Amino acid sequence: MTTIMPLPFDPVVFEDAGAVILTSPNAVPAVRGRGLPVWCVGPGTAEDLLADLRAAGPRMRLVHAHGRHLARDLVAALTPEGFDIASAVVYEARTIPWDTPVLPAIEAAAHLVAPLFSPRAAGEFAARLDGRVPEGLRIVAISANCAARLPKVLRARSTIARTPDAAAMCRAIAARLLHLRSEP
Repeated sequence: MTTIMPLPFDPVVFEDAGAVILTSPNAVPAVRGRGLPVWCVGPGTAEDLLADLRAAGPRMRLVHAHGRHLARDLVAALTPEGFDIASAVVYEARTIPWDTPVLPAIEAAAHLVAPLFSPRAAGEFAARLDGRVPEGLRIVAISANCAARLPKVLRARSTIARTPDAAAMCRAIAARLLHLRSEP
């Protein structure tokens, strides 16, 4: 539903930075080769990363390199706590239209699992379904926040990954597919 597009940014934002914060692998190309230490979400969540940053304390200037659409604004969260932190929008996840046969294929599928990795993706997916609830469709959402963006009828068909990471999503998708195979 989206394509990742790098965005132009002012590299001056990285001058005098002590470290970079990454909450998405899509920001890595913008910081590669800058020789700065990196704080990453890794297998955890932005909340876990915030806890780690708070435990380390505001010892250096930080730059959060991220996409245009944020799930969690780290600058707004940390600035009031004395952190010197800047924001750098380095990419955008742009929506792309579905080809004409996509929606009919979703509606015709006997068994289909749709993985949704963000609240924004869930909202976009629901909008594209435009009120349709294909019988064979099941959803795996990365978080409760993601599933909350779906209409009630689609939330009822959703499984939420145990933790908000790729490994848990893969396990949830596999479990959902196995369950679908056993349905009549």
